[in-house]
Amino acid sequence: MISKAQVNLVPDPSFEALLDSVLCPVGDIYSTPPWQNPTGGSPNFFAACTTLQPDYSVPQNIFGYQWPHTGIGYAGLGFYINQPTPNTDYREYIQVKLSDSLKEEKKYVVSFYVSLSDSSSFGTDDIGSFFSDTAIHKDISDHSPFSSFMPQITNPQGNFLTDKANWIEILGIYTAHGGEQYITIGNFYDDANTDTLFVGGGAINSIPFAYYYIDDVSVILIPDTVPQGNELIIYNAFTPNGDGVNDVFHVKGNNIKELHAKIINRWGQELYKWNNINGGWDGKYKGDVVSAGAYFYIINVVYDDGNVEEKKGSVELIR
Repeated sequence: MISKAQVNLVPDPSFEALLDSVLCPVGDIYSTPPWQNPTGGSPNFFAACTTLQPDYSVPQNIFGYQWPHTGIGYAGLGFYINQPTPNTDYREYIQVKLSDSLKEEKKYVVSFYVSLSDSSSFGTDDIGSFFSDTAIHKDISDHSPFSSFMPQITNPQGNFLTDKANWIEILGIYTAHGGEQYITIGNFYDDANTDTLFVGGGAINSIPFAYYYIDDVSVILIPDTVPQGNELIIYNAFTPNGDGVNDVFHVKGNNIKELHAKIINRWGQELYKWNNINGGWDGKYKGDVVSAGAYFYIINVVYDDGNVEEKKGSVELIR
């Protein structure tokens, strides 16, 4: 993650905009603008402040039990229903207009968090987000998938998202063609092309489905240049696939006199370290490629003026 001056282009990224309202609107996603429902599906909005609609409360609600990733609210939408007509190919989406249009050939870190609801009998790996210049939409009676659109940011195929207890980050880097103003999140495939995995669990009205909570959506520009002044910039993802683009996890900064960095895995094992601003990690341990996933960094810098700074966090290795 960029440690300073990062600007998230997603308005109301954690679904909190109207939660200071006396009414605490919950239920349909349009209760929390600027988020909207672009099809005839019925995505939902949940919040801890509600007392009048317990079905849409937090953490306990009609679909299960989950605390927000941050704040007191989150969205929820259906990605798959295992039922014949009239619910064949039933999909739900959420959509929002960005606070600024994306710039041509600029790279953006795109991220959002998902958690499978307790009532879901199925999980899927077909979760993604689509950027568009204009809002995509269907008629109010049409709940079919946006099959003609290919999401630019996707969860890896085969990575079935079945965790009902924790929030899992969907993350990627998007190079804009320029002018994109909207982001839409959901499953962009029909039933025949949707991968599912039976996980068991409850079902509402005996209808087995895959329903996910969504929270903390972000679209953040990766800067080309380092701002002036003492600055430490750390990115939250890299893709060591040998294409010459974003192959190395490294640090940018300004006025840095000394830098000491190390990478550790989830068990605390040190995988790599470097001691200058030009160093970085190529996703290997003792020459061997490590698997995709989250790794942790500890970075200490000394600036030219003698000030020191330490940053700890995680970076997502994407293959």
